[in-house]
Amino acid sequence: MQSLVQYILTVFLTMIITQSWAVEAIVLKDTNLGQSFTKSALIIEDKDHSLTINDLLYNDELPLKQCQHDIERIDFTSSAYWLKFDIENESSYDEFLINLARVITDKVTLYEYHNYEITKVFYGGDLTPYEKRSNNSIDNTFALNIPINGKKHYILRLQSDGENIRLPIIINNTNDFHIAAKERIFLMGAYYGMLILFSFLYLFYYMGMKERSLILYSIYVLSIFMLQFTLDGYSYYYIFRGVMFVQPYTVVFFAVLASFSFLIYVKEFLKIDAKYQKLNNIYKWAFYLLAINLLLNFIPGKGHVLAYPIVNLTSLGTLFLIGGSIVYLRKKGQTICNYFTAAIFTLITGAILFILTNFHVIESEFVFKNALKIGSALEILLLSLSMSNKLRELQKEKELAQEKALQSLTEKNKLIDEQNEILETQVKQRTTELEIQKEQVLEKNKEIIDSINYAKRLQDAIIPPLEAVRTVTQDAFVLFQPKDIVSGDFYWITETTTSYEDRPNSKRLLLTAADCTGHGVPGAFISIIGLNIFNQTLKERSVNDPAQALDFLNKQVYNTVNKHKGSDDIIRDGMDLAICSINMDSLELEFAGAKNPLYIVRGTELIELKGDKQPIGFSDNVTPFTLQKFQLEKGDMVYASTDGYADQFGGPRGKKFKYKPFKDLLLSIAKETPEQQKNILRQRFEEWKGDLEQLDDVCVVGIRI
Repeated sequence: MQSLVQYILTVFLTMIITQSWAVEAIVLKDTNLGQSFTKSALIIEDKDHSLTINDLLYNDELPLKQCQHDIERIDFTSSAYWLKFDIENESSYDEFLINLARVITDKVTLYEYHNYEITKVFYGGDLTPYEKRSNNSIDNTFALNIPINGKKHYILRLQSDGENIRLPIIINNTNDFHIAAKERIFLMGAYYGMLILFSFLYLFYYMGMKERSLILYSIYVLSIFMLQFTLDGYSYYYIFRGVMFVQPYTVVFFAVLASFSFLIYVKEFLKIDAKYQKLNNIYKWAFYLLAINLLLNFIPGKGHVLAYPIVNLTSLGTLFLIGGSIVYLRKKGQTICNYFTAAIFTLITGAILFILTNFHVIESEFVFKNALKIGSALEILLLSLSMSNKLRELQKEKELAQEKALQSLTEKNKLIDEQNEILETQVKQRTTELEIQKEQVLEKNKEIIDSINYAKRLQDAIIPPLEAVRTVTQDAFVLFQPKDIVSGDFYWITETTTSYEDRPNSKRLLLTAADCTGHGVPGAFISIIGLNIFNQTLKERSVNDPAQALDFLNKQVYNTVNKHKGSDDIIRDGMDLAICSINMDSLELEFAGAKNPLYIVRGTELIELKGDKQPIGFSDNVTPFTLQKFQLEKGDMVYASTDGYADQFGGPRGKKFKYKPFKDLLLSIAKETPEQQKNILRQRFEEWKGDLEQLDDVCVVGIRI
């Protein structure tokens, strides 16, 4: 009887809440995936952050309102906002990705609930530590599993510290979402590559010519790069992931830096000085306003909140000041390069469109995402043409000066032969100096090109070839497949002898597979350090087993990367690895691991030796690594690997391969020859990956006893 009453009350409560919060559910179909469904959500502002998830679940008197736009836009705010929506799946897919909010939104929390109970919680936002986020992407994208013809219920909470909030609810199937993401990554790569190229190109020009405007232009392009890098969320992932406390201040900081560097560059290029005193004073006040804006950014509370709308206004004002300066100086008769003028007004157009979207004067999402990028890209290209013209003008000025000097010498030659000889000598000396400068520039360019080529050869030599491994043991294989040209993974197989007192000169086979922080060039630098230190351990009499080797490696890696760093600037890059030592006479195996395990296959059994749950290189004060011993038998297979194989996305649903299938695969192929095992592992990896991008470096090493 009591259960019946509870059931009736539950049904009654459901009817009340459903009527109070009635809104059309999001219906997913094959034809509407990829668009925003925000109109199908209810929203409420939480000004003092007092609402809880229970209020949204049970309180039917909350004044929720239905969203009016496909992408809701909320002005600069420090409030929290709650959205409530349902999703019905009438498509042919059951795996989806949902994109919510801007990358720089502080906190994004998505609740999935059923019968008024939370069943799953997703965390995102640039103030959420990366390891606690519920996705593997830079933006606020979460994976949803909704059965075909099924329905699920969601509540979304967003929080900002003063920036404006944009509320898309974009849902697409996993595969199409990844395809679109790849296209965007390609375009972003081209855009950021262009900025880096021009920044370093004009830095090299400055180093050769010492023209001040060249270095100012290089700094400006670099500041634009950092601003866009931050707005797109990449600086959170690649730069500030380990220093979360600076993350809230980066957007305003780089926006101010971009405006400040641009003003200095324009002031230098247009030669605005004492000749134009009033205009020069206006530029000084602009610098003061930017400094005040920067100061507000670092004042907690209202100061930081105000910094966001103010930086948009000051940036817009900066652009109008520069545009007005060009018009004013042209009226005064000053010649200004047409490319420079076109560049400034192109950027002004893009920036105005972008800033107006922040104030919701323009509602286009395409304009919001691309106006500033397109404007800045065109501006950089046009400014580069302008700088090229400036370089040509400088050269022409020098040539004209030389021609006038020669004419003067010719005229004076008619009067005084001796004076003519002196002048001719001066011209020759000046010509020689110019030739020397030209040779210096050519030599510097050659040195730069040679350095780049040599760096590539060093990257190619990071990992020893398999032929070198076979000089140690013939019955082994190495599956080594870097994600990029160079790798953050490496392996190390060698022979050595220990200096144990009870067993001097014990001959040992050493095997290591290591995964350094990151991949590509950053990972390659760490791998070089790791390989060098491993080679040092062979000469250290105090290092006689794998655990001692890891203790030595941890201390050396940490001290190497932080040798000249202060306590506030510590680098926490290192590696995860497994290392083992095998006595080829007694078949005794000694093992130590930094997070990574070692696998031993004997017959139909796979034995896993787990490593310590601490990485290499993150601290110089860690618990000594644990030494584990294991008695091998003839025919055993010993495997060491990094996480690249198990973490690869693929298969019919685009999911990770995972460790259990990886261990099952090792167990199933252990009886094959090492070369056959390597081929099977590679083929299985490629089949699983399919058309998806390889996410990490892959390294699997196997030795038969």
